[in-house]
This record gives sequence, C-alpha cells and structure tokens, in this order.
Amino acid sequence: MRPASRAGRGNERFPSYCHCNENSCNESSYSEWKWQHLGTRMASRPAHEVKTRGGPPTGISYPRLILVGANHRTCPLDVREALVRRVTYAKLQRAGGRRPPWEDLILLSTCNRVEVYALTREPDRAEVAARTAFGRDVRSGTLYHLEDFQAAAHLFRVASGLDSVAQGERQVAEQVRRAPSIRPAALRRREGLATLFDRAAREAPRIRAFAGTDDPSASASHAAVRYIREVVPVPWPSVVLLGSGKMARLAAGALKGRTRITVLDRKPAKARTIAAELEGTARPFAELEQAFAEADVVLAATAAERPLVSERTLRTIAAARTDRPLWIVDLGVPRNVDPRARDIAGITYVDVDALGPWASRPPNPMALARAEARVHEEAHGFVEGLRSRDEDAVAALRRAVEVLRTKEVEEALARLPSASEAERAVIDKLTSRLVNRLLHAPTRRLRELATGEREFLVRSFLSSWRDLGGGRE
Repeated sequence: MRPASRAGRGNERFPSYCHCNENSCNESSYSEWKWQHLGTRMASRPAHEVKTRGGPPTGISYPRLILVGANHRTCPLDVREALVRRVTYAKLQRAGGRRPPWEDLILLSTCNRVEVYALTREPDRAEVAARTAFGRDVRSGTLYHLEDFQAAAHLFRVASGLDSVAQGERQVAEQVRRAPSIRPAALRRREGLATLFDRAAREAPRIRAFAGTDDPSASASHAAVRYIREVVPVPWPSVVLLGSGKMARLAAGALKGRTRITVLDRKPAKARTIAAELEGTARPFAELEQAFAEADVVLAATAAERPLVSERTLRTIAAARTDRPLWIVDLGVPRNVDPRARDIAGITYVDVDALGPWASRPPNPMALARAEARVHEEAHGFVEGLRSRDEDAVAALRRAVEVLRTKEVEEALARLPSASEAERAVIDKLTSRLVNRLLHAPTRRLRELATGEREFLVRSFLSSWRDLGGGRE
C-alpha cells in the first residue's frame, strides 16, 4: 500500500479509543489491526497548533479530498454530543471566511461520528478552517485528518458499517446517502462530493457482503435488545419506549411478544399508532414519571437535542420505586436522558458507546481483506476521477478507452440475447473494472510528466490508435 502523503502527520499509533466499562469491554484485535495497518493514520493536532505551510495554492492542479473528524474511537459520547451541536454549516462557512478554501463541502453527523469532507485546491487552509469549526478547545487526539485516497476509503468503510460500534449496520448507509441533500441550498452540488457519497451508499451492501457483515441485526437497536435479554433478570419485563423514531421501533419490535411495552411520545396520535403496531399501550407524555416508576426498562431513542428526562426527575422516580432496579438504555445522540442517571442508586444507565460488547462481532480477517480490496478499488476510482476531470489529456485517453469498452460490450451482449439483466450488469462491471486496472499505472505515470509532454504523448497515441481503426485488431 502506498503511504499517505500528508495524512500521516501526527501519531503513528492511533490514540486510545475504548470508553466502555473496562470490566465488560473486550477490545478486539481486529479494531487495533484496522486502524493501525490499513494506512489510516490520523493527524491529531488541535486547530491552534496547525500552521499553514509555505507554497502557493495554485501549485495544486486538481481538487484534493480532505476529511477532518472525530468518532467513537477518538472521543467519548460527551465530546461527540458537544461537537454535534457545535459543528454546523454556518460555523464552517464562518471559519472559511470570505474566500472559502473549498469548492465542495459536506458535514456528516451520525451516532458514532462528526466529520467534515471537502474538495479543495488549498488543503492546508481547508484543514485549518475545518479544525477551527470543531473548536480550539478540542483536546489533542480527538480529531483525525485524512486526504485523497485515505479519506475516500474511510467514507466507504463508514457507509458499509465497518467503522460503527455495531459493525455492518445498515442505517448509516442511508445517512451517507442523505447527507448531500440536507446541505444549505448554496452548498449543494450535483457532482463532486455528492457523487462520492452516493457511490459509497450504493456500494455499501456489496462491501458488507464481502466482509460477511450483511446482517439485519447489526445495529445499535439490536445491541440494545441483546443487552436487555442478557442483563435484565426479569422474565417478562415491562418496557417503556420513549420516542417513536426508527431506532426505538426497531428495538421494541424485536422485543414484541417477550415484554409488556408502553409508548410515550410528545405526539399522542403517533404514540397510539406505534403502540398498536407493537401490541402495547400508549400513555400521555405528561405521565412520564408514573410510567418510569412502573417500568423495569426504559428504552429511549428520540431526535431531541437536549435531555428529556432530568437528573432531578430520575431521583424522584428512584425514590418511589421501593428498591426495584430500573435499567435505562439511551440510544439518543445527543442523549435523551441525563447521563448523571448512572450515579443514582437503583438505576443502571447505558448509552450507545456502552453497548459495544453487545454489538455484532468483528468480521473474519479473510472476509475483511476482500471487503478492503473493494474499498480500495472504489476509493482509487474516485480519486483518479478527480484528477482526470482536471487533466484534459488523461481525461481524453480515458474517454476514448471508455467509448471502445462500451462498443465492445454492446457487441458482445448482442451475441447473448438470452442473458439476464443481472448477467449483463456483471459483464459491464467486469469490463469496467478491467479497464480501470489496466489504465491505473499508465495514467499515474502520465501525471508525473510535464503538462506539454503529457499532452503530446496522449495526442500521438490517440492519433495512432485512430489510424489503426480505434485500436481494434
């Protein structure tokens, strides 16, 4: 693997990432191996330590892809919650100044991460601006910085769920797919990062299949269900569902028939609808304290930006429970229940980070290697495309080869009238991958040449190629 060019600055070893209870967490060798040996070297300096290096930005002839972010491996949920509220498009635009250093920008916020992706011809300025949006008070080791291939590969892993607490989760692919469309109108582009994010979301099922992690039960919701079944020693627990979002419904649906479910939501009609689906009962949100006092388990998963249940309320509830323990599983990010609940006698509180031991198992190393090969191919394809768009000679060569490839595929398929759509797609994909692999080394060598020499060689080749009938024998 080629070493990262500028992404390798900073710590050689990825900083400590585990924030689970040390008595229950069993760190896998897979996580250590992936973050240390897949070339994902993270730079970890806070914004005020980053200095723009010398040299004019005009020396970069094609857009560079950069990523600055923080995730569940580099910081606990307390920090990520603050970053979700802090890092916004408005903050990024202010940090970019009157002359923004990026041509395209996407902010990706999920349960496990807050990341800023940018296409830029001024990577130093763009990195400084992104770090500034995260804040000068972010401690060293929290932020990572990747560029070009490493940044693209990271996004493909994210979309495939390989970078999640519940490895292989499917929900994150939809979040990646939606990210370009929820940007402010002034920042929306049809190409560039939108193309990368769409491609990552579309390839996610294939990469999960390669990794052997394409399991519908790989999610924080199902990790919560496994936690409840394994930890709560009540044969037929009474569960209060706080919220009616997708994560909450997934978890409650998996518990249906094994628990008594009560639904609380600020919208009574929605609570009644969800309760009917789950064969449970709905209660007004105003009866929260009474519902909590009667429950064995609270499962919270709303989109609220602040905790809905305060420490004071929980202390009142705990005092009224007469020595009956209460388990609270909080799937919200930001959290729905004040995390100081863990300090109250009689209450066991877990959030999404603490559910790691009940999430899916790491993939088999051989399967992971196959998935990584696919990730690398897709990431290289995107980065090569960035360069091709700005290098007319190389782009012309690729266009000419693509015309020939398409023509040959069409002629071959014409001889296979009984081929199914799936078989036709396989043939098309096979030839496309073959062409990309054959052109990878030559195009890389062409880019090392001076512009004039590169253009002369490509024109001479294309001219000779046409004289020979378009390269056909």
